[in-house]
Amino acid sequence: MKPILTLLTASFIAAALPAHAQTDKEELARLRATTQALIDALVAQGLLTRDKAEAILKQAQVAATVPQPVTQAQPQADAAAPKVLRIPYVPETVRQQMRDEIKAEVLAQAKGERWGQADALPDWVGRIRVSGDLRVRGQNEFLDKANVPADVYRAQTASPAWSPDLANTTTDRQRLTLRGRIEVDAKLSDQVLAGVRLATGSTGNSATSTSQTLGSDFNRYTIGLDRAFIRWQPPLFTNGLSADFGRMPNPFFSTDLAWPDDLAFDGVAAKMSHAFTPQRGLFATAGVFPIEELSLSTQDKWLLGAQVGGEIDLARGVQFKLGLAAYDFRHMEGRRETSPPPSGPRSGTTSYFASQYAAGLRLKGNTLINLNDPTSTAAPTWGLASKFRPINLTASLQLDGVLPVPVGMTLDWIKNTGFDVKDIEARAGLPLTDLHEKTTAVQARLQAGAPKLARRGDWQAFAAYRLVQRDAWIDGFTDTTWHLGGTNYKGWSLGGNVGLDRNFWLSARWTSTRNLDDGVRFLAVPGDATSLSGNLSSAPLRIEVLQFDLNARF
Repeated sequence: MKPILTLLTASFIAAALPAHAQTDKEELARLRATTQALIDALVAQGLLTRDKAEAILKQAQVAATVPQPVTQAQPQADAAAPKVLRIPYVPETVRQQMRDEIKAEVLAQAKGERWGQADALPDWVGRIRVSGDLRVRGQNEFLDKANVPADVYRAQTASPAWSPDLANTTTDRQRLTLRGRIEVDAKLSDQVLAGVRLATGSTGNSATSTSQTLGSDFNRYTIGLDRAFIRWQPPLFTNGLSADFGRMPNPFFSTDLAWPDDLAFDGVAAKMSHAFTPQRGLFATAGVFPIEELSLSTQDKWLLGAQVGGEIDLARGVQFKLGLAAYDFRHMEGRRETSPPPSGPRSGTTSYFASQYAAGLRLKGNTLINLNDPTSTAAPTWGLASKFRPINLTASLQLDGVLPVPVGMTLDWIKNTGFDVKDIEARAGLPLTDLHEKTTAVQARLQAGAPKLARRGDWQAFAAYRLVQRDAWIDGFTDTTWHLGGTNYKGWSLGGNVGLDRNFWLSARWTSTRNLDDGVRFLAVPGDATSLSGNLSSAPLRIEVLQFDLNARF
């Protein structure tokens, strides 16, 4: 309210002007009239109550009539003499500028403080952002009739083994799926953000997909806590350092070759960036993420990750970004038990099978070993054969304004440095003469069209090629569109998107993959696929996937 008080005080001072300052008095009278009209307008529009306006007028009158102090140097006669108020001359242009600036300041303050709005929302509401998206998908899965039957995979009991959970390898499938997500982000201050996201998808079945298959007798579907994190930017590093705590979005620069889009990370991650110029900068990311906490073992499973990279404008409209990441999946490898499970009073009180690769996580492709003790005749308990310490190199090139349409290219390469046959044999408890190192993955992707679909007529088209060897990456953390999840395949994907309306678009995608063949297999009975033995990693498994999506974002 300081601008209004300033105007009113000047207006009341005009009443004390002597006659010889008539010109200035007239100008201040107009200023007073302008201020009064402004207050009346604020009251009429509901931005200011009449009681508050009257209080402002009274306060301005008091400020204008405060007597000037008498100094000790003045004679007593001068103290009793009538006081003269001298007003310096202010040009008309300066007065008009003052009026405009004060008016703009008053209106901005009125809007910001919601003067006179009885239904004004609390201040914290303006710091909350709600967003979300919906996707309805029709998916056809075509499985080649020449694929090895699922019961051959499921009959495996000895080490090494591959994909022992396959239930369908030859029967086509058609289904509708739904993905719904709603996110709330709250900006608590300039340094702190809190985010929560809920999403569909069955919990415990897949860490990498939030799609829900429709068709459960019209029963309701599960909603899970997909994200819940606090992001803190310390005041001393507001522009360069941030840290996420909780269940957060992917903190690393990567493609879906390594981390699927739907995957969220549990743990703590810190990011640091530094821009040398607007066109050049470096970044670094590090994080610690628990995968499985064990109550009876100190061998908890963790993911440790670190990445460094940079981005640079090579030319006008040409942006290049490069990131090098190293990951360490701690204690994920399987270790065979040496004795039968404890019984009697010790049953359930000691750690047993702590290193198993849980069926709820694993998909297919990785080399597995049986963790049962040598005397056991029970069904196999599977663990990962290899250790996983992959290195991931990701590069992207974005062309905006160079070609007739924006074009983006990415190249992703992964190498698992943790594979060691001697180490695997020691943990499996037997020699594995037919096991070879297959630990590389690569993907190239090209996209043309609008970077983001926001309006009717926006479009995108893309093509990608991918090759993933069996132990390049943990198969439970892979995209479930390619090869229906897992590793040990090669193939390509083609697709496109077109905007039907604002934040509403249609997508189509065709993906074709087949198992990699290292030639280590044979048929016990020639021509009889059911008698296939040897290395099932090379067994024929061809899959085609066709998807149509209807997407909405809000």
